[in-house]
Amino acid sequence: MERRVAIHHLNASKSNQVEEFPFQHFKEMTIGRDPSCEVKYDPDKDDLISRRHAKIVIEKEEPPEFSISDLGSRNGTFINKQRIFGPAKLVPGDLVQLGAGGPEFRFEVDPPIAGLVRPTRLAGAGQSALSPTREAPSDAAVPPVPTALPPQPPPVGVGKATVERMLAETRSHTRNNMLVGAGALVVLIVATSAFLYLRKGNTTIINNPTVKAEGMTPAQIASTYGDSVVLVEVAWKLVSIESGRQIYQLYAPNVIKDSKGKLVRRWNVDMDYLPVFVPVDGNLEPLLTTEDADGKNKAIGEAASGSGFVISSDGFILTNRHVAAGWFSTYDWDEPFGAAPGVIEVKGKKVKTLVLISNRDFPSWVPANAKYLCQGSCDEDSVRDLSAMPSGKMIDGRNDYLDVTFAKNRIRIPAKTARVSDHADVAMIKIDLPRSVHKTEMNDNYNTIKQGDPITVLGYPGASPMVVGGVASSDPLNRKENWKEIPDPTLSTGNIARTVRGEAGLNEATISRFGDVYQLTVNTTGPGNSGGPVFDDHGRVVGIFTYGMTRPPFVTFAVPIRYGMELMGVTPTK
Repeated sequence: MERRVAIHHLNASKSNQVEEFPFQHFKEMTIGRDPSCEVKYDPDKDDLISRRHAKIVIEKEEPPEFSISDLGSRNGTFINKQRIFGPAKLVPGDLVQLGAGGPEFRFEVDPPIAGLVRPTRLAGAGQSALSPTREAPSDAAVPPVPTALPPQPPPVGVGKATVERMLAETRSHTRNNMLVGAGALVVLIVATSAFLYLRKGNTTIINNPTVKAEGMTPAQIASTYGDSVVLVEVAWKLVSIESGRQIYQLYAPNVIKDSKGKLVRRWNVDMDYLPVFVPVDGNLEPLLTTEDADGKNKAIGEAASGSGFVISSDGFILTNRHVAAGWFSTYDWDEPFGAAPGVIEVKGKKVKTLVLISNRDFPSWVPANAKYLCQGSCDEDSVRDLSAMPSGKMIDGRNDYLDVTFAKNRIRIPAKTARVSDHADVAMIKIDLPRSVHKTEMNDNYNTIKQGDPITVLGYPGASPMVVGGVASSDPLNRKENWKEIPDPTLSTGNIARTVRGEAGLNEATISRFGDVYQLTVNTTGPGNSGGPVFDDHGRVVGIFTYGMTRPPFVTFAVPIRYGMELMGVTPTK
């Protein structure tokens, strides 16, 4: 018989219900009010439970071993009446409570594990830790609070009702127990203070002056949202809409025959072919063609990797435009240092002369903005002026693959481009899965963000050591062992160093070089982290990591999250 985990709910909205989960269907099981959780509680009735409250993990399948950990919940997780503050062993028969006085369930395994000694039952363990009205808690019912609790993550639409109920019950308790009026008055003052703090958007832990206003530590952010940050791998190429063929840059031969038939180099450069550029309005433009010339011309395209983060439970993901649609960003020529290309002069669509230039003169060029394309060989009749097109497209980019991989997973999930911003380094992609995924929370604080605000960045910088995992094939038609990178997100912390506005304001200059970005003090990221989320100190995404300086000082930047949120709807152009 297939072994299953059984969750026996003892009270609250799921009272007397039993949920079963076959071992083969999960390695870990999340408990909370978020729709993506495996064990889902009512979002309105069970308001003592956090959106993602706790997690059960199968540590070993035979004989089965389990652990449970709290995911930074507001009210804590208890095993057999004892609060846990890290991963704890979980055995069949254990009583799990989600918050003091919160819903309880009994953890079981079916069929039972042979030879397992059930845990000692605590006195009174058959009853809830607190009565339903919470009017008369005993010292034994509520475990003592440590002197210094780790900061807990912020509630999302939760908490006000809880405190209001605490306040009402405290007042009722005061009316019914006039002999202890002084003690009840203290409780009333504390509860009222907590309610006022909540209305201001802050929360404190009652009777614990060592704990500051509620927020999330970087470790809690990584624990809560690490599974929402994904690795994005992509390869793209530029194609002609007219012919459907791939587009290349034209290369001119550097080795020719002299008058005596001897092979000589036209220029003193150790390259057989040199890339060709065209002068256009004082700038250089690569001359493009749909002919590969037996491999002599170079294809326009590249392969890269970046980061992204989930923004909806049905699989929408935000990342950078230069990750998901690289043809909309500056092209990396990737030529060896010291190489010298030729420049082809075009006058009246006729080739006139070639002039040697340095690779330091290569243009800052965006493939989507290409101006000249030859359909086949570059002769007088084949050159197309792409800038003359008032609408539609003559060229476009196409992803050969766009794969998404979740943290600590080896399976690549194909993605498709959903939307691309036309004015910021932001794109939205989509994956299709039959189950919901854990999403991040966003906070558009564009108008209130301040210099010095703390931030946490998650992503997959290429400089981090790669973790590779292999799996033996069980497919008789493909026996080869499969090795793939298993992404593990890197955490970086810092502050908002400066807000750089890309639009002119009152008594301000337009800064077009950097755009509308946040400058960060984070310098442990680098290529590969592009598209990763930038969190505030409450675990909400406020920016999208975009790029950094490649030479000291290593300054990095993020796009404000409002530009990502723009892609989630349709707003008329102003």
